[in-house]
Amino acid sequence: MEAKNKKIIWISGRCGYGKTEFANSVIGAFDRTNKKTIKLSGKDFVDFLVEKIKSRTPIEEMVYHFQNYDLLVLDDIDYVLSGKPRTQREIKEVVKMIVSNNKTKVILVSQKRARKIRKLKFDSNCCEYVRLKVPSIDFKIKLVEEWMDKEKLAVPEDKIKEIADKSNNLFQLKGFFYQSSFKYL
Repeated sequence: MEAKNKKIIWISGRCGYGKTEFANSVIGAFDRTNKKTIKLSGKDFVDFLVEKIKSRTPIEEMVYHFQNYDLLVLDDIDYVLSGKPRTQREIKEVVKMIVSNNKTKVILVSQKRARKIRKLKFDSNCCEYVRLKVPSIDFKIKLVEEWMDKEKLAVPEDKIKEIADKSNNLFQLKGFFYQSSFKYL
């Protein structure tokens, strides 16, 4: 099965590697084509389901709520599900029901790989697993140049390389960028 036909994408990687930014760019692409999107933290999603279960809302109604969207993004899903195998199984079943309409796509964003949250892991026929790694120096330089254009700043090229070299992730990169950019205002 081709990746474009997969119903679920699981994006994992360390903090600051661009997982949420990647998911946000997919949301933007969906929005530009007038598709309905919803983004929730993993905690908000689980809290929503728990609240509905407590009020005895049928599972089909909860699933239908999310099937009204073309894209459901669950950010930081691992925080709320780590060490909770039963909850992982339940969430997995709900997600499978949501995508069963062949319309709704789901993106799961997690620092942990799927193998670390075993009961939530999906069959590879329906889920594409994407592991983001340390951004390359070229990528970081390009990103700093984009930020400079956006902020209408001029920073010397050697300073751009220094900023990119010092950072281990995108959070650090942005911090170093803003620290340096104030010197060139």
